[in-house]
Amino acid sequence: MKIGLSRPFEDPGHPTPDVDMGAVCQIAEECGFEWVSYGHHTIRPLEEPVKPPHFGVPLYQDPLIGAARALTLTKTLEIGTGVLVMPMLHPVHVAKQAATIDQFSDGRFFMGLGTGGASQLEIELSGGSFSRRWGYTMESIQVMKGLWTEDEFSFKGDFFDFPPTRLGPRPVNKPHPPIWLGGYTDTVLKRIANHCNGWLPAYPDLNLFPFMDQSLSGPEHMKQGYEKIRAYAEEAGRGDVDFSVNVILGADAGPECLGPYQEAGADRIAISLPTVASVDDARRVIEKLAKDYLP
Repeated sequence: MKIGLSRPFEDPGHPTPDVDMGAVCQIAEECGFEWVSYGHHTIRPLEEPVKPPHFGVPLYQDPLIGAARALTLTKTLEIGTGVLVMPMLHPVHVAKQAATIDQFSDGRFFMGLGTGGASQLEIELSGGSFSRRWGYTMESIQVMKGLWTEDEFSFKGDFFDFPPTRLGPRPVNKPHPPIWLGGYTDTVLKRIANHCNGWLPAYPDLNLFPFMDQSLSGPEHMKQGYEKIRAYAEEAGRGDVDFSVNVILGADAGPECLGPYQEAGADRIAISLPTVASVDDARRVIEKLAKDYLP
């Protein structure tokens, strides 16, 4: 099981800048972590009530630009998005950026995707449709996979209509960078089984978030979710796909959480960083996490 880090969940604040993703990833690699995941938000509407667990859209740095910088400054670390809010982006641009990043990093880039939901206005002000965000996201995945793998790609759907088209450069990862989907519902699990390579669930610790309103433990929920993905994949004719389960845990989870998730089948676990205010602060925190979580 690979142990990694996830960006601080909390808003870095304003006007305090988000701590350099490149520096954070350099320190993570030096300390022995194997992967790092960074989330994505764009613009904060100031007068819109938002859904928990966010309390206002976090003012994060751009994770694709950050990943490009961080992958340049590291040698072995796998770095990606967890999650990129796809309804705010166009799949042609994301496919081009992801392929370029993957090329430069020799295949160390992964894509965790989601649809947001904390703020309707954030999505709409970025050019997306809040009500149709899932349909757009799943069609975008089909478009990106086609552009990454086909010499002559054409597509006709509800959102996109492509005549024969070609995209370059191609990713180093074959057939394309791993695509993981965040979420918890059976519908999300079926979408993973039909179109993706992995699942990216998040848990505070060994428990579930209160909004999930279930009596399962986190590892039990993860194990059941993976079993559902396998069953849906068999139905979809994708039973030969090797799906990964990539768990993000809260900053207060504790090292005792690793064993139960590993026993339940997790392929990776990332520990969320607490709020850090500087590179020096990040180094202090990451070195402490390495002592606590790494063998």
